Amino acid sequence: MCGIFGLYARSGADEASARRAVARMRHRGPDAMGVWKSQDRSVVLGHARLKILDLSDGANQPMVSPDGRLALVFNGEIVNFKDVRAAYRGPWRFKTRGDSEVLLATFSQSGLAALDDWVGMFAFAIHDRERNLLTLARDRFGIKPLYLVDLAHGGLAFASEIPPLLPFLDRVRADEDVIRTYLETGLYDHTQRTFFAGITTLAAGTALTVDLATAERKVSRWYDATARIPDLSRVAEDELVEEGARRIETAIRDHLVADVRVGVNVSGGVDSSVLVGIAKQYVGDIHLFTQDYEPPYSEASWVREVADGCRLHTVSLSSRDILSQLERTAAFQAEPFGGVTVCGYEALYRKACSEDVTVLLDGNGVDETFLGYQRYHAHHVEAQKVEADWREAADAYHAFWQEAPPRFGAVGQVGRAIDGTDGTMPGAIAERLQRSTAVIEPATTVAVGADPLRALALSDLLSTKIPRGLRFNDRMSMASSRELRVPFLDHRVVEFGLGVPIQALLNAGGSKALFRKIASRWVPPTLAFARKRSVQSPQREWLATSWRPLVLDILGSDSFAGRGWIDPAAARTAYDRFCCGESNNSFFIWQWINLELWARGFLDRGVHATYGGT
Repeated sequence: MCGIFGLYARSGADEASARRAVARMRHRGPDAMGVWKSQDRSVVLGHARLKILDLSDGANQPMVSPDGRLALVFNGEIVNFKDVRAAYRGPWRFKTRGDSEVLLATFSQSGLAALDDWVGMFAFAIHDRERNLLTLARDRFGIKPLYLVDLAHGGLAFASEIPPLLPFLDRVRADEDVIRTYLETGLYDHTQRTFFAGITTLAAGTALTVDLATAERKVSRWYDATARIPDLSRVAEDELVEEGARRIETAIRDHLVADVRVGVNVSGGVDSSVLVGIAKQYVGDIHLFTQDYEPPYSEASWVREVADGCRLHTVSLSSRDILSQLERTAAFQAEPFGGVTVCGYEALYRKACSEDVTVLLDGNGVDETFLGYQRYHAHHVEAQKVEADWREAADAYHAFWQEAPPRFGAVGQVGRAIDGTDGTMPGAIAERLQRSTAVIEPATTVAVGADPLRALALSDLLSTKIPRGLRFNDRMSMASSRELRVPFLDHRVVEFGLGVPIQALLNAGGSKALFRKIASRWVPPTLAFARKRSVQSPQREWLATSWRPLVLDILGSDSFAGRGWIDPAAARTAYDRFCCGESNNSFFIWQWINLELWARGFLDRGVHATYGGT
């Protein structure tokens, strides 16, 4: 994993600016830095390398093809590169033992068609001298980031993170439609727009081609998950278990490939337990990392059961610990982020760094693919239109969750958050922001007429949940120069999971029922069939008690009032009610703090904004 940067200007790209931009991402790639410039001086590519595969300097980037035609900068890992290399039939003579050269060789032969054979995560740029093209592409689910800024006369700047792009903006300012959407609906990272006006992302599963002679651009979609979903409706359940187990084990095995030490992020849940159970078969001395909070939020007893026979590293976190690194986390994220647990991951990755573990696996993606959240199960019950069908679904829901199911015929009982609640406070949005902005709706991810529950889960996977989580994880792991991999987002697993019939996933066996049966091959039944627990922290309690001075300071500040985003009086009233116990969801308080810290760190400092508060 690395940091990439590129600059295209027909009048000539500034190499010094590129070098400064790459230097701002040194945390992403501390092992080597390089810059390449095209013969006509219109394109500059830069790279900061974290050595994972083939640790020799010969695998450094930018990487140029032997004939000088292609120049590559690449962030990510092609985890099946050995298979792709073995299948390659062409004139290329490989000189390295990593994946970058395999990417370059296969792209040289097949262009964007080569991407279909790659498994893993990637964002890359390739300059083609002969065709006078610049091609940018991003992996299927947007695991690796790529940000864009349009320049004058059709020019373009792009990078793995936002801060290196700030100097290329005319002015650093907020996209207030994004802020309105965030405050009113809780959605963010659900489109290609960012919190910064003028900075967008390249969409997951797409490629951008720039004709360097004319500056004409073309965006093409090279991958669409909804078009790859198999029809598994007639497959027997035991066959589904077999096929699912094969795909999951293959994905995890492939994601362990590295020439450095590999570890696993763990919680007390079934998803990370499967990661550990399979990884132990292929890695003899595996390190596990977990963040832990004070009771009742501690998962220590569950994690110890998962970690049996492995090296477990527990990062215990207090209110003071998180508060002390809050501004640093906000600086590395460069946009508002999810909450206290994101700060906790920063401490976790620092611990991994101290243990010389460079690559970590994480369990993202299972719940969206295999319908693991309780709210999915509740939506399934709520959607039943025939009372007999509702009764059957409701009994199964109650049998697993030991909670009352949604009532028959009552619609809209389930909230937007993972735990089924609503966490926003639209009534506190300032009148100016409401008048001058619009809410940005998520892009449609499935065809009209699709099953509503599958549509909801696909929206979470492709738009409203997973993309922001991937951003949180990328920034925090890279802040400590660690690579994070997400094997459950291997497209071979995702496509299979999306094809499994809903009745095999939501029944008396709970949510993601089929996945639990698969998991029981590697995980004790007490873990495999345990009820889904949201990964929580004491954020709610801290915001009402030990963090109260911070909250009051922000809500009462001139800068908070002056931005015109949130009504200070309404916010103070809502906060006082929250402290009196009128809400169990603290997200709206977090939103206000998060937005103000972001604005102070980036909008107020402009191009002088720095990482980690330094």
